[in-house]
Amino acid sequence: MSVLKRAFLYITRKKAKSLIMFFILFGIATSMIAGFAIQSATKETRKTINSAIGASFEIGVNLQNNFGIGDRGLGNVPGSIVDKVKSIEGITSNDLRTLSEVDLMGLKKVPLKTEHFSYSPNQEAILKTMGDLQGNENTELDNKFVAGSLKLTSGRHIKKDDVNKVLVHEEFAALNNLQIGSKFKVKASPYRSVNKDKVLNDEIELEVVGLFTGSNQDRATHEIELIENILMSDITTATQISGSSRETLPYQDAKFYVSDASKMPEILEKVKKLDIDWSKYTVTTSNKNFKTLTTSLDAMDRLIKQLIVGSIIISSIILSLVLAFWINGRIHETGVLLSLGISKSNIVLQYIAELLMIAVFSFGASIGSGMLIAQKLGDSLVKQANDAGRLALGNTLGGMNLGADAESSLIAKTLDSIHVTIGANEFMWVWIMGIGIIILSVGISSMNIIKLKPKEILSKMS
Repeated sequence: MSVLKRAFLYITRKKAKSLIMFFILFGIATSMIAGFAIQSATKETRKTINSAIGASFEIGVNLQNNFGIGDRGLGNVPGSIVDKVKSIEGITSNDLRTLSEVDLMGLKKVPLKTEHFSYSPNQEAILKTMGDLQGNENTELDNKFVAGSLKLTSGRHIKKDDVNKVLVHEEFAALNNLQIGSKFKVKASPYRSVNKDKVLNDEIELEVVGLFTGSNQDRATHEIELIENILMSDITTATQISGSSRETLPYQDAKFYVSDASKMPEILEKVKKLDIDWSKYTVTTSNKNFKTLTTSLDAMDRLIKQLIVGSIIISSIILSLVLAFWINGRIHETGVLLSLGISKSNIVLQYIAELLMIAVFSFGASIGSGMLIAQKLGDSLVKQANDAGRLALGNTLGGMNLGADAESSLIAKTLDSIHVTIGANEFMWVWIMGIGIIILSVGISSMNIIKLKPKEILSKMS
């Protein structure tokens, strides 16, 4: 009688044992398929984020030696630095970001939903009319949109050649009855912290070309820090508001993209050799701007590896113990087979064949159970990974508090979620690892019988 026929007859005659083994293998396969699915989802999420961030670096102010300009310490990266860096071969595109303080001319600001920090009555009166206008060459490349902190919901992004166009937050638009195509006026705030000596009374009419969502309500301490109240406009508008020219306009930061990520070290080396006082400015690669996010992804990788390795080890131990008990209980059957001239290896193959036949059904059923638990398990791991990311950020800051503005919120951004699905690749890995666990467990459990001589096995029968 062949191995397969003996295995089939055994599992069909021993229905109770086969059913118990079905549930054991079902549990093993479910934990593994969930782990592999979460691992695939995390890889895909990391790939998407890396693709969005791109190979880029950013030049900003070094706060240790450069406190910026004005009372608020706004960025002062000059256009001359931008021109020098752009001339380096291998840099394909860039985004410039500047910040101006504007008089909102009667527009209402989205209020803070929680109790906020209060300044003096005079300061509160000033802040009530003042807002931040961020000038961009290309808002699509702004880190807040790249990281997904902000999402364009309608209209289009600000482009390099735009003049007097603006993106506004959906809540800000609703509060002020604005929509795509609406126009409103702003002017330089009389309480601005830079260019105080200039006469800047020109009113600039802005056209709304896009609406976005996103919030930092959980971090902001005052309405002026809310992303909801930021006007995202073009560089030309920023020059008009500030009374500067393109050559004299100071930038918060300048972001540069490179054509080949592998050449990033070489390009950064060239940047550092430029005739620039680097004690006043910093060069930061894109992944460091999203430190908490990348730390969360690293933590996810560690947690998933622990989950998969732990599942394999525990599964092997449980299966080996159960099989050892059952195989010892089959000593009479083993003795009979040996007396019929069937070899020990042939008998062990029968044990493996029995489990593989049951595995066909239990592994198949694990697809459904895996789909039920994988997303919930993935959500739980995302929460743990984000906690690890926040802890790492706190250690990096050494007890200092991170700012509450939109840019600081970007550094603290964590993983939103992962979308877990189960495909053929995950099922294939369940079979590969499952077969390995079955062979290992049967081998360990059969050691006692394999070590015995046929005569000793037959003597145990009596």
